Amino acid sequence: MLAVTLFLLYAGSAWLMLRSVSKPRLEPVAWALILVAIIGHSDAIMHTMRIKGAVSIGLPEALSLLAWTLAVLACVISIEKQNRVLGAILLASAACGAAMTGAGRTYAEATAPGWELTAHILLSMGAAALLFAAAVTALLLVFLVRRLRTRRIADLPIGMPPLDALEKVMFRLIGAGFVLLTLALFTGFVFVTNLFTQNLVQKTVLSLVAWLLFGVLLIGRLRFGWRGRSAVRWTLWGFGVLAVAYFGVKFVLEYVFGRHWG
Repeated sequence: MLAVTLFLLYAGSAWLMLRSVSKPRLEPVAWALILVAIIGHSDAIMHTMRIKGAVSIGLPEALSLLAWTLAVLACVISIEKQNRVLGAILLASAACGAAMTGAGRTYAEATAPGWELTAHILLSMGAAALLFAAAVTALLLVFLVRRLRTRRIADLPIGMPPLDALEKVMFRLIGAGFVLLTLALFTGFVFVTNLFTQNLVQKTVLSLVAWLLFGVLLIGRLRFGWRGRSAVRWTLWGFGVLAVAYFGVKFVLEYVFGRHWG
């Protein structure tokens, strides 16, 4: 019931946020609904931690935590009215992740995480949320370019920002996500020991590959002014690898091999 409620709250807030672009009177209602959703989601996450205690984060909990992070990020992005469409998409994505709230498993081998592992998890989720938003922005760029090329400008949603502005938002998200990903990898190397027995080799290698892809993209942007198709491809490839590292490996580990590590 809680998961359904959170889904409806986030989905409703996404719709209202999108509609508020053309109907400003809906804006207070949208922000109020987002606030209620985030507060309820925060309480659900804290309740899970209080109840389960020593249980590490499984795939459903990770998706729910990512959804919460996306919702907070959507609030920050939506402060600027020209980014309301992107904010609405992130809220809709948060609705899907919030639907997994409370659907986690209990693993006998899990141990209580310390503050070090908690920091690593939060940094990882923050990086994933920012880079997911960058990937969504890249897809919006593809959508806009195709509409412009086919001269179907009238079909564009109201409130869509110009291409240049949207591209700047994408690189800001990538830059912030890259910083958090760097910190997440650093805390992982410092605080997580014996990667082989903890089933983290695949996740670590793929995360490093994603880090390299985004690093090369940022260097290419600063040194050579990369933009357009090249930037979009690198962004989507980078997030694709990161998604496999964070969630694909966890899915295979938990649902194929029946094993788990936070």
